[in-house]
Amino acid sequence: MRVLKFGGSSVANPDRVRSVCDIILNGVREEPIIVVVSAFQGVSSKLIKCAEMAAQADINYHTLQDEIIQQHQESITQLIPSKNSAVQESSNQLLDELGDILQGIFKLKELTLSARDLVGSFGERLSASIIAAYINQRYPAQYVDARQFIVTDAEHTNAKVIYERTNPAITQHYEENFLNKPIIPVITGFIGSTINGRTTTMGRNSSDFSAAIIGGALNASRIEIWTDVDGVYSADPNQVPDAFVLPQLSYLEAIELSHFGGKVIHAQTFVPVMTKKIPLLIKNTMQPDKLGTYIISNTNGVSPKQWHAKSVTAIDNITLLIWKHAEFADITHVKERLFRALSVAGIQPLIHLEASPNNHVYIAIHDNDLAIAHRRIEEEFQLEFKHKLASIEEKPSQSVVAIVGDDMKKLPPETAGKMFQYLGRMGIQINAIVYGASERNICLVIDRSLCSRALNLIHQAFFSEYKNLSIFMIGAGRVGNALLHQLQLQEDELVDKKINLNICAISNSKKMISNLDGINLSTYKKELSSSTEPFTIASFLQLIPKVGSSNIALIDCTASQEIVDAYPLFIQEGVHIITPNKRANVLPYEQYKSLMDQLKSHHTQFMCRANVGAGLPVLYILKDLLNCGDKIIKIEGIFSGTLSYLFNHYDGTQPFGQVLKKAHDLQLTEPDPREDLSGMDVGRKLLILARYMGWKVDLDDVSVESLVPKELQSGKFKDKFFDDYEKYEGPMKERLMKCKKDGNVLRYVGYLDVENRTISAHLEEIPLSSPIAITSYSDNIIAFITHHYHENPLVIRGPGAGVECTGLAVFSDILELISHLPD
Repeated sequence: MRVLKFGGSSVANPDRVRSVCDIILNGVREEPIIVVVSAFQGVSSKLIKCAEMAAQADINYHTLQDEIIQQHQESITQLIPSKNSAVQESSNQLLDELGDILQGIFKLKELTLSARDLVGSFGERLSASIIAAYINQRYPAQYVDARQFIVTDAEHTNAKVIYERTNPAITQHYEENFLNKPIIPVITGFIGSTINGRTTTMGRNSSDFSAAIIGGALNASRIEIWTDVDGVYSADPNQVPDAFVLPQLSYLEAIELSHFGGKVIHAQTFVPVMTKKIPLLIKNTMQPDKLGTYIISNTNGVSPKQWHAKSVTAIDNITLLIWKHAEFADITHVKERLFRALSVAGIQPLIHLEASPNNHVYIAIHDNDLAIAHRRIEEEFQLEFKHKLASIEEKPSQSVVAIVGDDMKKLPPETAGKMFQYLGRMGIQINAIVYGASERNICLVIDRSLCSRALNLIHQAFFSEYKNLSIFMIGAGRVGNALLHQLQLQEDELVDKKINLNICAISNSKKMISNLDGINLSTYKKELSSSTEPFTIASFLQLIPKVGSSNIALIDCTASQEIVDAYPLFIQEGVHIITPNKRANVLPYEQYKSLMDQLKSHHTQFMCRANVGAGLPVLYILKDLLNCGDKIIKIEGIFSGTLSYLFNHYDGTQPFGQVLKKAHDLQLTEPDPREDLSGMDVGRKLLILARYMGWKVDLDDVSVESLVPKELQSGKFKDKFFDDYEKYEGPMKERLMKCKKDGNVLRYVGYLDVENRTISAHLEEIPLSSPIAITSYSDNIIAFITHHYHENPLVIRGPGAGVECTGLAVFSDILELISHLPD
């Protein structure tokens, strides 16, 4: 025999009642069914509000009373044919009785707890009678008032069950009326009665408890709690989008979750079922085919997948009290007095811990209990306060986050470490931490404003099988578009590798699009083109705290100094930086060092592979050489893909300006090619290499030869520049002819000389025997002359320009960053 309980949301309207009936009739084909129902949705609150208004002599209570009457009469009209007058008559009698009671409250201007319980009972009595009548049209069903057999004490609104009377009464009633009979009992939840027959209620939302009492007394095979969610979630899905339905929970896990605010079921539900090991099943009335969540005695070996934690939950509106006492006091005695004072006031702290060396006690309590807690503590310790031997501070606006699971005592250090790493890097300070005495939970007290983000980070640390990276991208130009195209092509492969890249925002210099659930890379161009949302750095920064992921990266595909100046703001939010933009690496040294120090202190990565060599692993190889203890003697090479192309193709048969124009047309130059010809791009790359080697240098320390004639250096760039260059080409052409005559090649070469501590870049003749002489198209070629690579330098060669190469380098940085993230 199974007990099926349906909550208020399951019977919210006639359509829902019809669905409930289908579920019941499908179930009764398998085994006998007992049904327990709550009031129709919203009715319980309306009833209590009605009684409170009546007690305040507010005549408008009649308006609310009329709403209650109308709601039930409409349900009867839609569910039951007019020829069936019995349910209409019984409902009218109940509603008339309710009216008499409310009128009495109105006249007395008093609402006792006993009267509150009596008024509250009408919701379940009305719904159960109507639902029973509706089911009875398709299968025999009978309305049952639980007050006939659920016996409680007289603690109205929160009555305690007297099991020694209740259990035999339930058994007797069932055997006399329903055993071996094809009748479905439809029983009122929530209510009971005293030994003297006074109506009681067992606390708000206690229909779950009613079902458990009945199921426990009758040794049910299962108790099903039908509600409006698919089961018990690993976190609140409204705050944690990645939350999922748990297939199983143990009783003790569910009790722990209920204590710490998890929306499971009424806490007392477990009392009648635990000793008999009756399974509970949480199901969704609106989606009955979903598997739901089983709550059973022990989940060991039951679930195909075991997690050390089962759920992450939180309680808000908490204040952390910090009790300080004289250091010479007996802390054990002080604690005893402190908790006794709170207990007398009916206050149960959520968590507490002590710092014995300082005689501090930390107590997390609900804000509603704060005033009375202060009063009771001050009364108990009035002498200590008077002589300033004790004080109490409070940290308001807190949340208690609880990580719950039977296997928390087996929590691997790496999982706990990952959680604290995530929280720390995102700037979430833990104000108190308690490892529960049950070894079934870890509780953290954090600022309320950070709670939602903390829940997402902790959930990710414990449950995510993927490495997650949320990306904010500034710069949807040539490089940015090439990168996004590559990401789109690799989407399936990344998923196969359990990598989840979520593009949260994309901007160009003027406008942006955003979607924290992920932008569709097949339509982003159209969306960005039609967007009316202006781009600002502030708008990106405002979005970042709303991201649930612990791993967020800013991808800067611009050449903007303004974006670089904003890097510290992103780093403060725990955001990694990935960029081909060289400006951060060539900031004035003190500013550069400050940025690097900030990255280190926030445990964030700065990935800039494309800064030197585009897609070539120049910086990675330099790092490896230094990490291995090799001594760098000299670095030399062709560092500009643009200049490489120019001098691979400039042979004197056509003017240099026309070769430059072709490179510009092929998008191998900057939009203003004077940036390439100035040599400053090479100078910046050399400076970056020097700084990687620990040199405290600035751009002023780099000697660079410019190939832009002085007469053409100023003014806005125009296409006319290519023709104008011919007037000043003579000296360069002479050098080219001499170079050819000598059997050499003309190349723009950068040097970093460790012995002489010099950094330079200039155009020169290179013998064909040189390791950096032979290049093609737009190749970069860099030679490392080191202690180990002295006679035969380590040479890197490959394409050093082009948006595809640069985009690929940024993609490589993304993958490199992901490899550093915790598993």
